[in-house]
Amino acid sequence: MNRIYFIIIALLCLLYIVRAVRKNSLSIKESFWWFVASVAMLILAIFPYSIDSIAKIFGVDYPPSLFFVFCIIFLVLINFRSSRRIAIQNEKITELAQHIAILEEKVNDK
Repeated sequence: MNRIYFIIIALLCLLYIVRAVRKNSLSIKESFWWFVASVAMLILAIFPYSIDSIAKIFGVDYPPSLFFVFCIIFLVLINFRSSRRIAIQNEKITELAQHIAILEEKVNDK
């Protein structure tokens, strides 16, 4: 019975991502990794013992800890990508503000 709840949650996550892309609140480029994570969540909900097999491959004794490590790595990578994108956007904003200031100065001089 617990499997059904997790499958429903994974499907709701997938639907939420698709809805966010349709409403243009999330770009397709950004939604890709969230979609991959939701599909992975759905696969783990359908086949819950697959994490045990993956843990054996990596030599991990306690499979849920491997799942949490994967989740933490995923979130750190998403955070890094977002931070990098914010830094690039801030640089562009500063450059645009400088160009506007130069253009305003040229207009005021004439």
